[in-house]
Amino acid sequence: MYHILNTGIARRYGVNTALVAQYVWEQVCENEFHNRHHYDGRRWMRCSQMMFTAVMPYLSRHAVRCALERLIKQGVLIRGMFGADKFDRTSWYAFTQFGRLLMEESEGDDYEL
Repeated sequence: MYHILNTGIARRYGVNTALVAQYVWEQVCENEFHNRHHYDGRRWMRCSQMMFTAVMPYLSRHAVRCALERLIKQGVLIRGMFGADKFDRTSWYAFTQFGRLLMEESEGDDYEL
């Protein structure tokens, strides 16, 4: 399995954050293509921190949590809760308008790992 590192995002927010942002971007774009997970006028992806570490085993849950918090704090991502079950605490993530612009702007700055 390979992952894409968006070097524009990495320069701005760090390598781990760029890897997480790129993964969320790919999932949101796939959901857009398949017309899935559309809430509040945005495309979302559902993923727990444990699921992130399954996809990126070289990142710890702490590293994933820090990357997600940095993206949220910087206004790149927003977090939502759209689980049908009231006990489902899995987070959903979507890009803000600023985040979409940032990802689209730096799409050509990818480096394959």
